[in-house]
Amino acid sequence: MTNFKAATAASLIVLGATAAQADVIKFSYPVAKDSTMGQTVNKFAELVEAKTGGAVTVKAFPSAQLGNEIQSISAAQGGIVEAAVTTTAGLAAMVPEFDMFNAPFTFDSYAQLDAVTRSAVGNDILAKLEPNNIVGLCYWDYGFRNITNNKRPVKTLEDVSGLRVRTIQNAVYIDSLQAMGMNPTPLPFPETFTALETGAIDGNEIANDVTRAGSFFEVQKYLTETRHFTTLSVMYVSKKLWDGLEPAEQTAVREACLETSEFNRQIINDGAQGTLDFLAEKGMQIDEIAPEELARFRTAVAPVVEKINARFDPAFVQAFQAEVEANKGN
Repeated sequence: MTNFKAATAASLIVLGATAAQADVIKFSYPVAKDSTMGQTVNKFAELVEAKTGGAVTVKAFPSAQLGNEIQSISAAQGGIVEAAVTTTAGLAAMVPEFDMFNAPFTFDSYAQLDAVTRSAVGNDILAKLEPNNIVGLCYWDYGFRNITNNKRPVKTLEDVSGLRVRTIQNAVYIDSLQAMGMNPTPLPFPETFTALETGAIDGNEIANDVTRAGSFFEVQKYLTETRHFTTLSVMYVSKKLWDGLEPAEQTAVREACLETSEFNRQIINDGAQGTLDFLAEKGMQIDEIAPEELARFRTAVAPVVEKINARFDPAFVQAFQAEVEANKGN
């Protein structure tokens, strides 16, 4: 009898542990935990726990511990990890319409970008993930992308000519950088620092916060505020996890994602000048491009934008562009 009770108690402990594990969301992301995105993931974890009364918790795995962006997509599809955040550039191979967000120089401000992501057309694109066994919950962001390099200051279109610049494995990114005269080199994010350090590449195109959090200032001299792409990203969960949640838990997790989106934007805005000051203190030269020169960059990539739009239903493109135009000046 005693042995039976002991065995039963042990079984209940094991079952309890299994249930607890099923409610833990393993969250994979590629950058350092003290980055803006790291702070964003932590805020999401805090809100999920609060909104579900502790029934669902989030365990974060920063710095690509569970794989780079592309590996995290596959892991979420298979239910190996429960959640991740991936750039729209990384997700465009799965949902090509994300490339409409990736088109160079599309957005003039974060307010404009946020308005489009929260519009009907932004949500329609997000919903296209679900047939791929992942559920897109909302958009987060790293900030506008800028050019860094070790060769020379960049102030004109000619200054970027021939620079070997790391970028994401995305045709829009590659075509855009080529159109501007650069030599784009797609690399997984975790390999970038070493490639810069060894001189295998000259530069990077990345958000300023990532330049800071990834210590790229140690291996880069010049930074120019080109703001050529957004680093818009999608926070998503595996469909396996999603289908296993109670409806009230699904609502709570989605609400937590949307609230965290507001937090994400706030800390990007609040930290922007401090990040530039920090990078300058670390020895980086910070430059801007004059409006008339920036117009030359835009002209150079115009054929790339036309190529993107030609891939999609004209009515969908028109709806997207109408949102972009309606929110100019925000």
